[in-house]
Amino acid sequence: MQASSENANTKLDTLSEPSAHLIEENVALPEDTFRSYLSYLLYEMAHYKPIMVLLSVIATLGVLITLFHNNDTCSIIFGISLFISSLVLLMALIAMSVRISDRDFIIKLLLEVITRKPAGKGWRTVAYNMNQYLFHEGLWYTPYYFYCGRKCQYFFNSLIETKKPNTESGSPTEDEENTQPDTQPDTSPNEALDEVLRYYFCIPDPNLEAYFVKAAEADQEAQHEYWRKQYPEAALP
Repeated sequence: MQASSENANTKLDTLSEPSAHLIEENVALPEDTFRSYLSYLLYEMAHYKPIMVLLSVIATLGVLITLFHNNDTCSIIFGISLFISSLVLLMALIAMSVRISDRDFIIKLLLEVITRKPAGKGWRTVAYNMNQYLFHEGLWYTPYYFYCGRKCQYFFNSLIETKKPNTESGSPTEDEENTQPDTQPDTSPNEALDEVLRYYFCIPDPNLEAYFVKAAEADQEAQHEYWRKQYPEAALP
Protein backbone atom coordinates (compact mmCIF):
# COMPACT_ATOMS: atom_id res chain seq x y z
CA MET A 1 0.00 0.00 0.00
CA GLN A 2 2.81 2.36 0.78
CA ALA A 3 4.48 1.76 -2.56
CA SER A 4 1.26 2.42 -4.44
CA SER A 5 0.71 5.67 -2.55
CA GLU A 6 4.24 6.78 -3.42
CA ASN A 7 3.60 5.99 -7.06
CA ALA A 8 0.38 7.97 -6.93
CA ASN A 9 2.14 10.96 -5.42
CA THR A 10 4.84 10.75 -8.06
CA LYS A 11 2.20 10.63 -10.77
CA LEU A 12 0.41 13.65 -9.33
CA ASP A 13 3.68 15.62 -9.14
CA THR A 14 4.43 14.75 -12.75
CA LEU A 15 0.99 15.82 -13.91
CA SER A 16 1.22 19.09 -11.99
CA GLU A 17 4.32 20.15 -13.94
CA PRO A 18 3.59 21.90 -17.25
CA SER A 19 5.11 20.36 -20.34
CA ALA A 20 7.83 22.14 -22.28
CA HIS A 21 5.34 22.82 -25.07
CA LEU A 22 2.94 24.58 -22.68
CA ILE A 23 5.79 26.61 -21.20
CA GLU A 24 6.76 27.85 -24.66
CA GLU A 25 3.14 28.69 -25.49
CA ASN A 26 2.33 30.49 -22.24
CA VAL A 27 5.44 32.52 -21.41
CA ALA A 28 4.57 35.88 -19.90
CA LEU A 29 6.18 38.87 -21.58
CA PRO A 30 5.68 42.58 -20.84
CA GLU A 31 3.27 42.88 -23.77
CA ASP A 32 1.04 40.39 -21.91
CA THR A 33 1.53 41.97 -18.48
CA PHE A 34 1.14 45.69 -19.15
CA ARG A 35 -1.86 47.47 -20.63
CA SER A 36 0.24 49.50 -23.04
CA TYR A 37 3.81 50.17 -24.07
CA LEU A 38 3.66 53.51 -22.22
CA SER A 39 2.76 51.81 -18.94
CA TYR A 40 5.64 49.42 -19.54
CA LEU A 41 8.07 52.32 -20.00
CA LEU A 42 6.79 54.05 -16.87
CA TYR A 43 7.27 50.84 -14.91
CA GLU A 44 10.83 50.50 -16.17
CA MET A 45 11.66 54.09 -15.26
CA ALA A 46 10.09 53.66 -11.84
CA HIS A 47 12.48 50.79 -11.14
CA TYR A 48 15.57 52.58 -12.39
CA LYS A 49 17.00 54.08 -9.18
CA PRO A 50 18.98 56.97 -10.72
CA ILE A 51 15.84 58.26 -12.42
CA MET A 52 13.75 58.00 -9.26
CA VAL A 53 16.41 59.79 -7.19
CA LEU A 54 16.70 62.58 -9.75
CA LEU A 55 12.92 62.97 -9.95
CA SER A 56 12.80 63.29 -6.16
CA VAL A 57 15.55 65.92 -6.26
CA ILE A 58 13.77 67.87 -9.01
CA ALA A 59 10.48 67.74 -7.11
CA THR A 60 12.19 68.95 -3.93
CA LEU A 61 13.88 71.81 -5.77
CA GLY A 62 10.56 72.79 -7.30
CA VAL A 63 9.00 73.02 -3.84
CA LEU A 64 11.96 75.04 -2.52
CA ILE A 65 11.74 77.48 -5.41
CA THR A 66 8.05 77.98 -4.66
CA LEU A 67 8.68 78.51 -0.95
CA PHE A 68 11.62 80.90 -1.41
CA HIS A 69 10.47 82.73 -4.52
CA ASN A 70 10.81 86.06 -2.69
CA ASN A 71 14.48 85.40 -1.96
CA ASP A 72 16.44 86.17 -5.11
CA THR A 73 19.62 84.41 -3.95
CA CYS A 74 17.82 81.19 -3.02
CA SER A 75 15.78 81.29 -6.22
CA ILE A 76 18.93 81.57 -8.33
CA ILE A 77 20.71 78.77 -6.47
CA PHE A 78 17.70 76.46 -6.60
CA GLY A 79 17.06 77.37 -10.23
CA ILE A 80 20.61 76.47 -11.25
CA SER A 81 20.39 73.23 -9.27
CA LEU A 82 17.10 72.42 -10.97
CA PHE A 83 18.62 73.00 -14.40
CA ILE A 84 21.64 70.79 -13.62
CA SER A 85 19.40 68.06 -12.20
CA SER A 86 17.27 68.14 -15.32
CA LEU A 87 20.35 67.67 -17.50
CA VAL A 88 21.50 64.76 -15.37
CA LEU A 89 18.01 63.25 -15.63
CA LEU A 90 18.20 63.49 -19.40
CA MET A 91 21.57 61.73 -19.32
CA ALA A 92 20.10 59.00 -17.11
CA LEU A 93 17.25 58.47 -19.58
CA ILE A 94 19.77 58.16 -22.40
CA ALA A 95 21.85 55.71 -20.36
CA MET A 96 18.73 53.65 -19.72
CA SER A 97 18.10 53.30 -23.44
CA VAL A 98 21.63 52.14 -24.26
CA ARG A 99 21.61 48.54 -25.43
CA ILE A 100 23.25 45.85 -23.34
CA SER A 101 26.53 44.63 -24.81
CA ASP A 102 27.59 42.15 -22.13
CA ARG A 103 29.57 39.33 -23.74
CA ASP A 104 27.90 36.48 -21.82
CA PHE A 105 24.49 37.92 -22.59
CA ILE A 106 25.25 37.96 -26.32
CA ILE A 107 26.65 34.42 -26.17
CA LYS A 108 23.51 33.17 -24.42
CA LEU A 109 21.30 34.84 -27.01
CA LEU A 110 23.28 33.27 -29.84
CA LEU A 111 23.10 29.85 -28.20
CA GLU A 112 19.35 30.25 -27.65
CA VAL A 113 18.94 30.88 -31.37
CA ILE A 114 21.21 27.98 -32.28
CA THR A 115 19.37 25.60 -29.95
CA ARG A 116 15.76 26.65 -30.49
CA LYS A 117 15.87 27.96 -34.08
CA PRO A 118 13.02 30.38 -33.29
CA ALA A 119 10.64 31.76 -35.88
CA GLY A 120 7.35 33.58 -35.49
CA LYS A 121 6.00 33.05 -31.96
CA GLY A 122 9.05 30.98 -31.12
CA TRP A 123 10.86 34.21 -30.34
CA ARG A 124 8.60 34.66 -27.31
CA THR A 125 10.39 31.83 -25.51
CA VAL A 126 13.82 33.26 -26.36
CA ALA A 127 12.74 36.72 -25.16
CA TYR A 128 11.41 35.26 -21.90
CA ASN A 129 14.60 33.29 -21.23
CA MET A 130 16.77 36.32 -21.97
CA ASN A 131 14.66 38.54 -19.72
CA GLN A 132 15.06 36.09 -16.85
CA TYR A 133 18.79 35.80 -17.48
CA LEU A 134 19.37 39.56 -17.51
CA PHE A 135 17.40 40.03 -14.30
CA HIS A 136 19.01 37.19 -12.34
CA GLU A 137 22.50 38.19 -13.49
CA GLY A 138 21.93 41.79 -12.43
CA LEU A 139 22.36 43.13 -15.95
CA TRP A 140 18.88 44.67 -15.92
CA TYR A 141 16.78 45.90 -13.02
CA THR A 142 13.51 44.22 -14.02
CA PRO A 143 12.69 40.88 -15.69
CA TYR A 144 11.15 42.79 -18.61
CA TYR A 145 14.02 43.93 -20.84
CA PHE A 146 12.45 42.68 -24.07
CA TYR A 147 8.88 43.92 -24.42
CA CYS A 148 7.92 41.14 -26.83
CA GLY A 149 9.40 38.39 -28.93
CA ARG A 150 9.70 40.65 -31.95
CA LYS A 151 11.85 43.11 -29.97
CA CYS A 152 14.20 40.25 -29.13
CA GLN A 153 14.28 39.21 -32.77
CA TYR A 154 15.11 42.78 -33.82
CA PHE A 155 17.93 42.82 -31.28
CA PHE A 156 19.35 39.59 -32.67
CA ASN A 157 19.05 40.82 -36.26
CA SER A 158 20.89 44.01 -35.32
CA LEU A 159 23.78 41.88 -34.06
CA ILE A 160 24.25 39.93 -37.25
CA GLU A 161 23.19 42.46 -39.86
CA THR A 162 26.02 43.70 -42.05
CA LYS A 163 26.62 46.88 -43.97
CA LYS A 164 26.07 46.68 -47.69
CA PRO A 165 29.32 47.21 -49.59
CA ASN A 166 29.73 50.55 -51.33
CA THR A 167 30.04 49.63 -54.98
CA GLU A 168 31.09 53.14 -55.99
CA SER A 169 33.99 53.71 -53.64
CA GLY A 170 34.66 50.11 -52.67
CA SER A 171 35.10 48.62 -56.15
CA PRO A 172 38.76 48.23 -57.16
CA THR A 173 40.11 50.13 -60.14
CA GLU A 174 41.32 48.43 -63.29
CA ASP A 175 44.95 48.99 -62.34
CA GLU A 176 44.39 47.47 -58.91
CA GLU A 177 42.74 44.43 -60.45
CA ASN A 178 45.70 43.95 -62.78
CA THR A 179 48.22 44.22 -59.97
CA GLN A 180 46.45 41.70 -57.71
CA PRO A 181 47.84 38.14 -58.03
CA ASP A 182 45.57 35.49 -59.47
CA THR A 183 46.35 33.21 -56.52
CA GLN A 184 44.46 35.45 -54.05
CA PRO A 185 41.55 33.46 -52.53
CA ASP A 186 37.97 34.61 -52.93
CA THR A 187 36.41 36.75 -50.22
CA SER A 188 35.01 34.64 -47.40
CA PRO A 189 31.26 35.08 -46.71
CA ASN A 190 32.09 35.35 -43.01
CA GLU A 191 34.22 38.49 -43.36
CA ALA A 192 31.15 40.67 -42.88
CA LEU A 193 30.48 38.91 -39.58
CA ASP A 194 34.08 39.59 -38.58
CA GLU A 195 33.38 43.31 -39.00
CA VAL A 196 30.38 43.03 -36.70
CA LEU A 197 32.46 41.24 -34.09
CA ARG A 198 35.19 43.86 -34.22
CA TYR A 199 32.52 46.53 -33.77
CA TYR A 200 31.23 45.02 -30.52
CA PHE A 201 34.46 43.58 -29.18
CA CYS A 202 37.93 45.09 -29.23
CA ILE A 203 39.68 41.72 -29.28
CA PRO A 204 38.55 39.22 -31.94
CA ASP A 205 37.24 35.99 -30.41
CA PRO A 206 37.31 32.92 -32.71
CA ASN A 207 34.81 31.06 -30.52
CA LEU A 208 32.40 33.96 -30.49
CA GLU A 209 32.81 34.31 -34.24
CA ALA A 210 31.79 30.67 -34.62
CA TYR A 211 28.69 31.30 -32.49
CA PHE A 212 27.74 34.24 -34.69
CA VAL A 213 28.11 32.22 -37.87
CA LYS A 214 26.19 29.23 -36.54
CA ALA A 215 23.42 31.43 -35.10
CA ALA A 216 23.05 33.26 -38.41
CA GLU A 217 22.78 29.94 -40.22
CA ALA A 218 20.24 28.61 -37.70
CA ASP A 219 18.14 31.74 -38.02
CA GLN A 220 18.18 31.58 -41.81
CA GLU A 221 17.15 27.92 -41.71
CA ALA A 222 14.36 28.61 -39.20
CA GLN A 223 13.00 31.55 -41.19
CA HIS A 224 12.98 29.52 -44.39
CA GLU A 225 11.18 26.60 -42.73
CA TYR A 226 8.68 28.96 -41.06
CA TRP A 227 7.63 30.67 -44.31
CA ARG A 228 7.62 27.36 -46.17
CA LYS A 229 5.02 26.08 -43.71
CA GLN A 230 3.07 29.34 -43.79
CA TYR A 231 2.76 29.24 -47.57
CA PRO A 232 2.88 25.60 -48.73
CA GLU A 233 1.20 26.57 -52.00
CA ALA A 234 4.31 28.59 -52.90
CA ALA A 235 6.23 25.29 -53.17
CA LEU A 236 9.37 26.79 -51.68
CA PRO A 237 12.44 24.53 -51.95
